[in-house]
Amino acid sequence: MFFLSCVSNDSGDIVDKYVNNGKYFFTLVSGSGNSDDNSEGGGQAEVSKETYDAFNIGEEYCID
Repeated sequence: MFFLSCVSNDSGDIVDKYVNNGKYFFTLVSGSGNSDDNSEGGGQAEVSKETYDAFNIGEEYCID
């Protein structure tokens, strides 16, 4: 079961998904708006294969 919104600040929108050396990753951009303003941050999150398959680019992902 997945939550539709995050309570913590450790979340972001998935802008890319990739596999590297058998590990699954999301590239996340946090914040909700202006793509010209990079002050909101972002980064990579390593996830399980099940999580990787369950989320699509554009969806919000919360880091536990």
